[in-house]
Amino acid sequence: MPTLRYSTRSGISVSRTVSRLPFKRGLAHLMKELDHHRGIYLSSGYEYPERYSRWDVASLCPPLEIVGRGREIDFRPLNLRGQMLAGMFHAILRDHPHWDSLSLSAGTLHGVLKPLPELFPEEQRSKQPSFFSVLRALVEEFRHPKDGRLALVGAFGYDLLFQFDPIELKLPRHGAKDLHLFLCDDIAFMDRKREVIERYQYDFSYGSFSTAGFDRDAEEITPVPASAPQEIVSDHAPEEYAAKVETVRAGMKQGDYYEVVLRQSFSAGFEGSPSELFRRVQTSSPSPYEFLLQFGDE
Repeated sequence: MPTLRYSTRSGISVSRTVSRLPFKRGLAHLMKELDHHRGIYLSSGYEYPERYSRWDVASLCPPLEIVGRGREIDFRPLNLRGQMLAGMFHAILRDHPHWDSLSLSAGTLHGVLKPLPELFPEEQRSKQPSFFSVLRALVEEFRHPKDGRLALVGAFGYDLLFQFDPIELKLPRHGAKDLHLFLCDDIAFMDRKREVIERYQYDFSYGSFSTAGFDRDAEEITPVPASAPQEIVSDHAPEEYAAKVETVRAGMKQGDYYEVVLRQSFSAGFEGSPSELFRRVQTSSPSPYEFLLQFGDE
């Protein structure tokens, strides 16, 4: 297939090649690699017109991850390709008006956002300094009418609400991540309807920075030790969770809040691998979508 080449708004040269993979083999081998490497696997086994479609998407060994906590965000290289990308991102993002500071050290790009102003018009809320203003800048930088495959994929936490609403926190966060994304520059799409698997691979260059010639690899992660199966346990006793529900009801009656999301965590031991657990979820879950995100630290 022909190679697509284009330049971004700031002059980053992008080269995209497309190849076909055997459909009969599927992408299960990439899913299994997530037991040992960072990456993502997204799956939809349900189809409904204009809403759901039967796609699987997989990407291994991303070159760079984006991790945000509070008002700080890191662009961390995961291989030599990621180091080149961090240098490019520093060049195109350093003049963004929402930074309090942005520095590149030992290959990692570290940014601190300006604090939220105390007062601003409601219609300007989403335009205040936040992780999203930085991500929007990246999305716009790489937007191209003929390319819709280059992707940022990962997880967004509930606390991202505080990027727009400066509410005083009552509980400690202990360094919890608010945002964790991968830049996927080697990504496979399996179209179940067309019975086609297409692999999209990208290279980037800007000034003295270039990913060309660097391997698409990364160091293996340390697998979590397997534990023997046991009963499912919760971090709440039944009466404790019920008491929280009653507290919420009472608060709503007197107007303290109008919506509350109560959290309850369940856990149990599992002897198999992450990919094996994911396959079981795919078999038993009624959800139209399933995903496996291997961040390397969970």
